[in-house]
Amino acid sequence: MAELDDSHRHKPLRRILLLPAVLLLLLVVMPWALGYTEDRWLEARLHHFVQLVDSIITALLGIWILTMLRRQQELTRRHVEELQALSLTDPLTGLGNRRAFERDLELALKRSQRTDTPLALLYLDVDEMKRVNDLFGHVVGDETLRALGAVLRSSSRIGIDSAYRVGGDEFVMVLGADASGAEAIAERLRRNFRERSPRGSRVTAGVVVWDGESRVQQLIDEADTRMYRRKPRLGAAPA
Repeated sequence: MAELDDSHRHKPLRRILLLPAVLLLLLVVMPWALGYTEDRWLEARLHHFVQLVDSIITALLGIWILTMLRRQQELTRRHVEELQALSLTDPLTGLGNRRAFERDLELALKRSQRTDTPLALLYLDVDEMKRVNDLFGHVVGDETLRALGAVLRSSSRIGIDSAYRVGGDEFVMVLGADASGAEAIAERLRRNFRERSPRGSRVTAGVVVWDGESRVQQLIDEADTRMYRRKPRLGAAPA
């Protein structure tokens, strides 16, 4: 099976190389063949025809080389874009990772300032995530994180909101909303996540609205602090 797969993989390469191989063969053979024909049966005017054929074959080879170079450049560009996307994506949830979050937040703050529109940061943390992993295993833990990622993704308005996983069980949303709008979104996320998580897990959220002056790290720290203030104490009944 491996040998069969390998042969299928090399067939496109063989087809690509077939044309230049034929052209090169013609380029080598044609002058000899036409020269022999000229000497035996035709007059000297065939020499110009030989030159024309050489020029055509050379031009075809040049076009093929340029086409291959262009194709290689396109493949390289796509490969670079794929690597960049992977470097900015959390593999478990498919959301952006911390690197993507910090990059995008800078851009979002500039856009908010330029358009004079509100911007809120929603910092979320799954409650008692360690307990979920210890009691039910890391498979259920991963399913819990994926469920939260799906809830955040489905709740993000295209071109307005964005969601990221920035730590083990820590997530962030950048929202184009004021305080009341961000709190409403946070409440809806809490409800939807509890319904969709495999063990009815809960999430705690901290909301901060950008004041137009705070730096990126200040904004992140403030949202994180507000989230931990709301975090239920171990053993306390959830609200």
